[in-house]
Amino acid sequence: MTLRPLIACLALALVAMPAPAQRLPDLGDVSSGSLSEQQERTIGNRIMRDVRIDPAYLDDPEISDYVSSLGARLLSVADTPRPDIDYFVVQDDSINAFALVGGHIGVHTALIMLTQSESELAGVLAHETAHVLQKHQARMIHGASRSQWTSLAALALAILASRSNSSQGGQITEAAVASAGALSMQNQIDYTREHEREADRVGLTLLDRAGFDPRGMEAFFERLLRSNRVNELKGMPSYLRTHPLTTERIADMQDRLQAVGAKMVPDSFDYRLARAKLRAMSGSPSEAVTLFRTALEDQSVLRPREDVYGLAYAQRRARDLDGAWKTLETIRSRPAADAKSLPVFGVAVPPHPAIELLAGQVKADMHKEDEAEAIYRAALRDAPHNRGLAYAYIDLLLRTGRAGVALSDLEERIRYTPEDWRMYELQSRAFEAVKRPIAQHRAQAEAYFRRGNLAAAVDQLEIAVKQTRGSDFYELSIAESRLRDLRSQLEIEKAAEKALKIS
Repeated sequence: MTLRPLIACLALALVAMPAPAQRLPDLGDVSSGSLSEQQERTIGNRIMRDVRIDPAYLDDPEISDYVSSLGARLLSVADTPRPDIDYFVVQDDSINAFALVGGHIGVHTALIMLTQSESELAGVLAHETAHVLQKHQARMIHGASRSQWTSLAALALAILASRSNSSQGGQITEAAVASAGALSMQNQIDYTREHEREADRVGLTLLDRAGFDPRGMEAFFERLLRSNRVNELKGMPSYLRTHPLTTERIADMQDRLQAVGAKMVPDSFDYRLARAKLRAMSGSPSEAVTLFRTALEDQSVLRPREDVYGLAYAQRRARDLDGAWKTLETIRSRPAADAKSLPVFGVAVPPHPAIELLAGQVKADMHKEDEAEAIYRAALRDAPHNRGLAYAYIDLLLRTGRAGVALSDLEERIRYTPEDWRMYELQSRAFEAVKRPIAQHRAQAEAYFRRGNLAAAVDQLEIAVKQTRGSDFYELSIAESRLRDLRSQLEIEKAAEKALKIS
């Protein structure tokens, strides 16, 4: 199920809502002007359930982990740190990023590819992080008449689709324009000018403290504004529609930057690699191959590793596995007498998990599972907690009938990263393979719980406790205890929804 079938019937649920006051609530008494943390989490979890099942949600561990690492770096220097903010990526060709109530920040792939430096990308994330830290969305939601909230799902759709130029965004726009109250809905979900100025101020501070070049935020926003003027007939970029940008705001940023000063901050290889991977994922496989071949032909001396990686990734998409392997061999690290290194242009380059992951995937596609496993094992010794490598390695174990080995590995990994829902899904598959139904459904319940779907988690545990034939008393007791716990949490969630008058 995607968001699209629901858009037409739910889009008009918000049009009757009154516009919020165009100024911030009293910052001295936030509790009276915003939602409670439980209510924020409830709304955010409900929204993210729809986001995570939509095909546009990019569930790529390398790209999402990189974006999350940028967010964590910004949060670590905040005056009011919130370690629970969830950063995620949406595969969309519109230039956009957005913050959702409950501590969720999304960024479109097109925006990442448009940035010209890591500080520019960090600047966008800093701005959105400031919206969350300052509770801007919660304040706007609280300002609406709660009795008119006929559907939280409609709110989620409106927030997401209004921030996109994609086909589903177009559908909701058409439905909204057909109603007399379309402007009211836009006022409800757009930020006020006060919100934007505050997010600029807080975001610039975060950028500077985190060691990025604060000019990155101003440079990106100014380029967006300039691009909009040059390409006026093509329509305004989504980010400018949902984040009104004025010359006054740009001037205010420039004034603040004079006091901060400039920083020369080089881009990380992870940033360059993430952009290359996104380009390799875009368009048709043949187009991606041509793009990187052309880029590499233009490099007369140096061949950037990220572009070589991008070519290999595109070749794998095009099912040119031999070509992909030959391309990867030029940038992969190999064992030396004393250390793992590969001389590239006279420089010893250490192994990189993303490159080794792609190498293992190519070998697995060639049906050379033993070689793929050897690559994964060697790479995990250097990067034991890399999610992409771990997922690929465990999946290979399951596909080659070694569920027992996979379970042993998963036990340790879940102990280290207990909030990783993908690990629980792999664990559920492994338990199914060894015919342990109670443990299978319990693991699936934990996956649903960490994805914010309490009701589905409770359903899985109810199935688990009914598996009485030949059941293990210890496993059954654990499932029953966890079921009581999650039922209690589900009641709290329902109470929060009832308090918001959400049906």
